[in-house]
Parts: sequence; C-alpha cells; structure tokens
Amino acid sequence: MTDLFRAAPHVRLHRGKRMVLKAGGGTLGKPAAVRQFARQVAVVHALGARVVVVHGGGPQTDALQRMLGDEPRMVDGRRVTTASAMRALRMATAGELNGEVVAALGAEGAPAIGVSGASAGLLVAVRRPPLATSEGLVDFGEVGDVRSVDPAPLLALLEAGLVPVVCPPAGDGRGGFLNVNADLAAASLAVALEAAKLVLLTGAPGVLAHPSDPTSLLSALSLAELDALEEAGALRGGMRVKAAAIRAALYGGVGRVHVVSGNDPEALLRELYTNHGAGTLITREPEVAPEGPAEAAAASDGSGARGAPSAGEARPAPAGA
Repeated sequence: MTDLFRAAPHVRLHRGKRMVLKAGGGTLGKPAAVRQFARQVAVVHALGARVVVVHGGGPQTDALQRMLGDEPRMVDGRRVTTASAMRALRMATAGELNGEVVAALGAEGAPAIGVSGASAGLLVAVRRPPLATSEGLVDFGEVGDVRSVDPAPLLALLEAGLVPVVCPPAGDGRGGFLNVNADLAAASLAVALEAAKLVLLTGAPGVLAHPSDPTSLLSALSLAELDALEEAGALRGGMRVKAAAIRAALYGGVGRVHVVSGNDPEALLRELYTNHGAGTLITREPEVAPEGPAEAAAASDGSGARGAPSAGEARPAPAGA
C-alpha cells in the first residue's frame, strides 16, 4: 500500500492529461516485448491519462526490405527510402506491427485502435530535398518532413476513451506516402495535441553522458545541457534524431520530454509515477525541486530526490552534465 500512497500525487498530476508515448521498433521486436509495453501503457491509461501511442518499425522494415531484395541504408540515423523500402515499411508497420500493438493493448484492458499517419490527413509531409550529412549530400528518397498535423481524429478517439496507436508512413497530400521519422512525428503530434508530455522509449536507459557506458545515465537535462552533450559528441546515431524531436516538442509547447528504456518492463511506470524516475527528464530550462513537505517525505521514505510532482517533476541537476 505504501507504493500506492507514494504514487498518488503523480496519478493526480497525470489524470486527464494528454501524453504521447513513442516506442521504437527495436523495443517491440518480440511478442513478449510488445506485451510488456502494452501492459505498462494499459496501466497509464487506467490511471486516467489520455494516451496516444506512436511506434516505428525500423528492424521490422529492414527484415522485409531484405526479403524484397533491397539492402537497407541508414545515414545519420535516418533511412534512405527506396520504392521497395517504402513497400517494406508499409507492410511492416501498418500491415503487421500496428495490429500487434493494438491487440496486445486490448488484451491488457486498454481499448486501442490502429491509425496510420496517412489516415484522415493526420500527418501530411513534404518530400525532403537532398541533405548535407556526414556522408556528404544525400537524397533520402521517399522520405518526408511533417508539414501539417490535424489532431482532430486523435482528439475524437481520446474523447471516446480509446488509445490511438499511430504508425508511419504519412500522406503526401496527393494520394501517396512518405516515410517520416517516428520520433519527429511523435513530437509533431505532441505539439498539435498540446500534450503535457512526450515520452520516448528506446534501447538505452535514457540519455547517457557516455554512449558506451549505460551507467552514465543523466537523470535530468535542460535543452542547453542537451545541446552541450551533442556538441561534445555524446549523442550518436538515432539519439541525435531524438534530440531534434526533443527540441521540437519543447519549443512547440510540450511541457516535458522523457527518454526511458523500452526494454525494462517497469521503466515507463517508474518514470511517470515515482519521484526518482527511471530515465532522463528534459525541460527547456533547468528545474530544481523546491524544499517542502513533499520533498521531505520523499527523502524520508527512500523514494529518491527527483522532486515533487506538484513542483513539475523537477529533478536535481545531474552532476557533471
């Protein structure tokens, strides 16, 4: 019962609030992992948050792309999307993984419904021109950047008590499809929905000071500190794209962004419903928890010094960040 008492302030904080949870395809690679994710999301939904799930499907797309005779190519964490890669993407995400996530959520008691980014004009993208990358100028093919978001379909589903599960690709506004990065799409959706939170579930435990050292987890970061990490080379591959999504969300009005492990069966719940959290909390400006009864209680019960949820879930600044 003690855990319930400790979680109660966090439950009150999140009840009725919109949040976007994005899971990468790598964290949903096995049926057990999908069930593990669905179990946590179902708890968040049952506790009153209005949840939108966004998922990618990178490894699943890679496997199907190879079956179609096209070797996947990634540049700076982003997929070069050929015609066969787009076909594989649609088959792997909208055709398979999306349904698996929806079914798993339903089995856990969360009424979910699958939605493609191209459904009802939800996400409309514009084809990306060739970009300067670490490999020089690269044409990413059938890849787009989100141009517009219509949150009305998702708001209607949330109002009906459902959990929308959104997958790529996006529409191009002319009846075609464009591959959009799922992290960036999730950030765009969070901004359009005026979400209180964007949570990115990934293969790492959070943002690491040293990418090769999983024990170098940073509990809290401001955007300035995140920028400094990137400049120092601590953000690599897909984490650099996540950093862009984090910036887009926070500058767009989302209050807080969390990066947590998608492999830990309890990380999402610990991040949202405990003072000490489980991953990394990123805010526009540094936040430090004020002294008060809630902080004293947290210290006395051993639940950590992440900060009271009523104070905006502030965490002490990480040492050496």
